[in-house]
Amino acid sequence: MGDVKSFSVFDPSIRFEHREFYEEIISELNVIIPVCVQGKTIAVAISENTMEREQITELMKRVEDFSRQLLQITKKLFDQYYVAKEEQHESILLTTAYNKINTIDRNLLERTCDVRWWALETAFSDCISFYEKTKQKTISVLRILDENQSLSQVRDFENTGEQDVSFSLAVSDVDLKITDDLRKFPELLKDGAFKEFIGRFKHLCYKYQGEEKDQRVLEGFLQDLMDLDSKISFACDRLEDINTSYTLYRDLVITDSEGYIIANSNSLRRSEVLGLNVNDENWFTRALKTQNGTEYVAQDICSSKVEEQLSLVYSTAVRENSNERGNVLGTMGIFFDFQGETRIILDEYMPLTESGVIQDGCYSMFTSSDGKIIASTDEDILEVGKKAHIPRNNRALADGEQVNTYMAFEGVDSAIFSSRTDGYLEYRGLGWSSHVILPKSHIFAENIQEGGFNIQSRELMNSNINPDINKQTYAKIQNDKNDIQLISLNGTIYASKMGNRGDQLGPIFSQITHSSNFITSKMEELLQEMAAVELQLNLKTLENFAKQAIDLVDRNLFERAADIRWWSTDEYFWKALSYPSEEEFMKASDRLRVINGSYTMYRNLVLADSNGVIRACSNTELMDELSEFDVSEHIWFQEGARTSRSSQYAVQDVMDSPLEKDKPRSLIYAGGVREHGAREGKSIGVLGVMFDWDTEAKTILETCLPKDRKGDVISGSVAVYVNRDFEVIETTGEDDFSVGSILTLPVEVSALQSGEKVSGLFEFNDQKYIYGACRTKGYREYPGLNWVACVLRPISTGA
Repeated sequence: MGDVKSFSVFDPSIRFEHREFYEEIISELNVIIPVCVQGKTIAVAISENTMEREQITELMKRVEDFSRQLLQITKKLFDQYYVAKEEQHESILLTTAYNKINTIDRNLLERTCDVRWWALETAFSDCISFYEKTKQKTISVLRILDENQSLSQVRDFENTGEQDVSFSLAVSDVDLKITDDLRKFPELLKDGAFKEFIGRFKHLCYKYQGEEKDQRVLEGFLQDLMDLDSKISFACDRLEDINTSYTLYRDLVITDSEGYIIANSNSLRRSEVLGLNVNDENWFTRALKTQNGTEYVAQDICSSKVEEQLSLVYSTAVRENSNERGNVLGTMGIFFDFQGETRIILDEYMPLTESGVIQDGCYSMFTSSDGKIIASTDEDILEVGKKAHIPRNNRALADGEQVNTYMAFEGVDSAIFSSRTDGYLEYRGLGWSSHVILPKSHIFAENIQEGGFNIQSRELMNSNINPDINKQTYAKIQNDKNDIQLISLNGTIYASKMGNRGDQLGPIFSQITHSSNFITSKMEELLQEMAAVELQLNLKTLENFAKQAIDLVDRNLFERAADIRWWSTDEYFWKALSYPSEEEFMKASDRLRVINGSYTMYRNLVLADSNGVIRACSNTELMDELSEFDVSEHIWFQEGARTSRSSQYAVQDVMDSPLEKDKPRSLIYAGGVREHGAREGKSIGVLGVMFDWDTEAKTILETCLPKDRKGDVISGSVAVYVNRDFEVIETTGEDDFSVGSILTLPVEVSALQSGEKVSGLFEFNDQKYIYGACRTKGYREYPGLNWVACVLRPISTGA
């Protein structure tokens, strides 16, 4: 966190109204001092003895001391006011910067899971293996064609008879272009030329009149070509299925060991991509060197022949027989829609105009480990690929470090809030940083709104929301106010005892009383305004944290919905259900175990047949126990069985599940398994996946708790997720807000529509809280489960 500065009344950040306020107090204080001097002069004139004069003079001195103290307090008030606003905004914006980079890290963790698992798809290893075998057979075919072409030339030259002429004519039908194409076999995949080549080769086989054994070789090769075409088409279809389930990718490619792309997911670019050689691209060469199926390559932002824009590529090896430890056949590269995804993340939580456009002077960007801009909300100002012109403190960050700095940015006095990635779980990130840039005026803008909150000024002044220094100042002013009133009262009494002589002191003490009441009242007003601003800032903070909590979980569950749609089409599962046997069930369990090894955010994955009997699971130690369950009445099974397309999925909201004895709650996603992995049709069974809900949800909630300036969670604060019935489904405060309890939140929360947020006061168990709440709006095509995230902070002094 940046150094906290001190604000004098002449600082440009100080509002005009506050300068005017300051001048009013100074003017009134400037009245008191001359009045005190006048009082001393009158005391000399009317006093009959030294003791009488000294007593009056002492009262005047005490008033002067009080005035000077008030002057110092007044100066400090502005410092307290603006420092408090600055600290609160720092807390919000540093957390926002961190959550932006943390969101992309969580996202990219999923990419590392995806590429490792997808590379084990049997369609891909089968396609590459068959491609290599077919390519190898070109040697025999070329030998036949070369020999016949040579023989044809000899026979033509000798012109030895009609039989030879006939043979020559037969061989002359050999398209010399076929020979040339076979010598460059991988390039046949370019521009859709493969099917046309198969047609020409079929014509060659039809016309060929050479030896019978060679005829068989050519015809066998023709069949291989047609089979290869089918396998490439199937591999492309499977890649397209992935892209349909996971809409975060622009393309996915499969290459052979030499770097030729033989299948891809993006049908719009297929003619340009197939047959490309990427053997000089880093993601490909490093993927070949991975030791087993648990390793992957994360290629930071780079250019690639595969795309016309900068790419973020995750890759790994495709292995023989789709075995994690099999020999390397080729590679898989997945091209993440980095620009589209970061645009969504960067635009979030930015100040907007009434028309919904990011306000002028407000920017958000990601920078790479070498300080280059890789994405921004305004590429005209923050150009991708250029070095970010921000202070060194904001560039030279350690993992997880957060910093804010003031500087002139684009001619505007601005604040820059930066946070560097510290990864997420086992994913260490790519060394990127997130930066939020706002005009300084935005931080110190007025925040008070008509809230209508049921909280008294004195209660607010003494609450935990109000900084301790403000409370101390308030107490000091109250004491000073009592002291000066006592002085004035004593002075008035003393003057009355003096009879007519004391009449001249009456106006003096009346003026002192009036001025002191005016000054202390004005200070109380300012302190109450400060407390109200603190309340508003905290309410805004809690709204933002609640929104971040629900957004993060929506993004997480979007991935779960994508996972189940793809996995349900896996060959091992439909084979096990179509041809049931212990051997097939064992293969299915092994497959589920491999998936679970790549995706550690699941506790178990189960495969149930159409009768609701569990036939396979990833946690094989539980298989005997689970096989005794009839899950036909479970929500996840019934809704999964009703799906009719691979683009559909089902979800059983967070609740108790007999499938997990050691966990109080489960969140289960399910998808129907169809014969032959068809995209449409009746389900022959259901795949169910048990998300590690409590671990993931609590991790998110803990990052969204309000913190003090030291970065410590504010005592008594709680974050919860509630379902559509306002039942707590996860919490950071099990003692007071336990899972399973019903949280009766204000009606404003119940009325929230998709994506809306609200804040206010909330009383629970005789404790008053301020809260922020936000209802899910889903993410991309994932609609969410109508949950609400709520973040609460206690305001009672006893909390």
